[in-house]
Amino acid sequence: MSPPKRKPRHEARQARTDVYRQHIFDAAEQVFAERGFEATKVQDISKLVGLSMGTIYAVFPSKEDLFRAILEARGRELLELARAVAARHLPPLEALRALSAAYVEYFVAHPNFLRMHLREGTSWVLSPAPGTDTRAQLWKDIHDLQTQIFRRGSAAGIFIDESPGYLAKLFSAMDQVLLADWVSGGMKADRAQLVRRLHTLVERAFCRA
Repeated sequence: MSPPKRKPRHEARQARTDVYRQHIFDAAEQVFAERGFEATKVQDISKLVGLSMGTIYAVFPSKEDLFRAILEARGRELLELARAVAARHLPPLEALRALSAAYVEYFVAHPNFLRMHLREGTSWVLSPAPGTDTRAQLWKDIHDLQTQIFRRGSAAGIFIDESPGYLAKLFSAMDQVLLADWVSGGMKADRAQLVRRLHTLVERAFCRA
């Protein structure tokens, strides 16, 4: 038996909600980036996006829900980037270079998310705090993919003799420091400059002499 067809009115309402959701998402990401979570008010988002408070709360029940939705959505996108690199089955150093470039390109393309994420004040090395199960799982999955690259590289004698999981955390810290420095410096360097700098740092830190 075929599933019941949705009525045109329902489809139109859903399409409108989806559009509202994306507009709210983008505006909130900008305000969180500029002011941080604590200082941001839903009224600020409402003013920027041009939608009523009621409309925003109908899509996102609270400021916390909206903040969490952004972090989880962007986290899933980053995980897909890491999976795409892993699926190419590159040699370890090439894989690490590809992952470095993918991360830099993503954050340069999403500067508001980067600033918002940095304002959160948490280390990219550590799993998100308890109570954020989805984000913790996303972090774990990304970390596991990075660890696999280092494990292959260490086994092949390419990377230094150290715990692959530890090296994966150092890589995340290096990425965070590079991008935080880029933001604090006014985001003047272009994507290619950042990628070259990260590649140089990665090879100095992790490759055997």
